[in-house]
This record gives sequence, C-alpha cells and structure tokens, in this order.
Amino acid sequence: MSILFKTERLSICPIHLPLDYGDLLALHNHPVTMQWIPNNKSPWTLADLEAKYQMNQTLYDKKIGLYKIIWEEAGIRITIGEIGLFPCGDAPTHIEVGYILHQTYWKRGFATELLCGVEQFAQQHLAYTHIRAQLFESNINSKKLLERCSFLHLASVSIDAANTKLIYSKSLVDPSI
Repeated sequence: MSILFKTERLSICPIHLPLDYGDLLALHNHPVTMQWIPNNKSPWTLADLEAKYQMNQTLYDKKIGLYKIIWEEAGIRITIGEIGLFPCGDAPTHIEVGYILHQTYWKRGFATELLCGVEQFAQQHLAYTHIRAQLFESNINSKKLLERCSFLHLASVSIDAANTKLIYSKSLVDPSI
C-alpha cells in the first residue's frame, strides 16, 4: 500500500475502489459526521463515490486529490476519514485542505495531528506558499482548531440566508504570516 504521508498515528493513503467502498460509504452516510460538509448529499451510493473519486487517478501523481485517513494502532488499521488537497483557483500559490473525520474519532487529537502533518508534507513536497481551509461559521470546533494551529481568518462569505463560510489561511514559508 502506498502512503502519501504519515504522522504518529495516521497514514494518508490513496483511495482504491472498489476495495474502500464499505469504509467510505459508512463515512459519507453518517449524518452527524457529514453535517459540516457543504456538498453533502444523502444517501451516498457506490455510483456517487465512483464519480467523486474518479478525478484522483489524474491527481495522485501531483500528490494532490482525495485520500483516506487511516488510524494505525497495535497493528490494526481503520479508515477514519478522508482528506482533500486541491489548488485554490483564485490563488495559484495556495493549496486548500479539507477533511472529514468520522464522529467516532472526534475529540481524540486526530484533526490536530492531521493538520500538522499536512502542513509538514506541503512544506517538504509541494510548491505552495499558503495552506487554506474553509468551513461553516457554525463549525466552532474546527474554527478553534484552525486558530490553535495558527491559521489566520481571511474572510467571511455568505453562502445563503442561513449559512456563512469562513476562510482561513496559513503561510507555509513564513510562520509569522
């Protein structure tokens, strides 16, 4: 199995269909886990996942795209989420990170570990100067996480009458920015 990068407890690995269907369907069809995902649909089907992950085959060579998050402990490997790394269309030197962690694994430090790992990976292997994250304003825990990890709030953008998204960024080349 190939690995994009590892942290102390996590391995970030390419998604292989149909092998990963079961884990990914369970993740995508968990309503609490998916409540913070703007393009969420319900229910997700195998065809939906195939369409979503089809782009990966052209992106993996560039070390971007959608990857599964695997927690490894005592020789046991469990898929606990998904992470995406994509260039920002409005800023060619910025890469956007987005992730989904299954609710079962919230409040265990995995998101902090993941974000630190992404930052180190991007600094060492990608040619971007900033890492960006977007989230619903109501996602207080993710907002606190980004601020703890020294991301700076760039903007608040109204999505519709009920929702606002926040945009955060962090320099990969100068920690003071």
